[in-house]
Amino acid sequence: MINELVKELRHLAKNRGITDFDLDLKALESSEGRIEMRKSLEPLNVNHLGVIKKLAAIQSDEILKNMLLVSTQQVVRVYFISGFDFASRDIGGASDPYLKVSVGNKMFDDRKNYQLDEPNPTFHKHFDFETTFPGCPMLTVHAMDHDFLFGDDLIGTTFVDLEDRYFMPEWRAIKNKPVEYRELKHPSSAAP
Repeated sequence: MINELVKELRHLAKNRGITDFDLDLKALESSEGRIEMRKSLEPLNVNHLGVIKKLAAIQSDEILKNMLLVSTQQVVRVYFISGFDFASRDIGGASDPYLKVSVGNKMFDDRKNYQLDEPNPTFHKHFDFETTFPGCPMLTVHAMDHDFLFGDDLIGTTFVDLEDRYFMPEWRAIKNKPVEYRELKHPSSAAP
């Protein structure tokens, strides 16, 4: 189907006397490439038809199939900015939060940087994980409460499916990834 659409676009370009018309379908993999492709389609006067979206939708299945067949090493960088309204795990005071972050067997434990009596911690940290796609395990984030005497307590946990993002063409096309707000869950409560 995609070959037929590309063939029709080349035929239209030829009929309009455009001799240097070419479509690089690999350009559909990035937002910059889509912008360049949109520019190359301007002389054909077909942008109002949503040709780029149609090509991207058709091509995304092919791109996804190719990505799933090839094992790719990647570095995943996760940024943590801040937390809001962390549940108290201390009697008579706010928790002393810190993060434990893991992907598979690799874990970063930031216990030494706990924040004393802080329900709204500011982290401003990032952690890097080397992983392989497909087959990347979930990113697990545990917000913990530091305790000197009785052992640390779990404030809450969230899981992030990295493969869901990696294999989603819309996500990959976003140049500046958005900030995500994640709810922390605790096994003893249905509320976040």
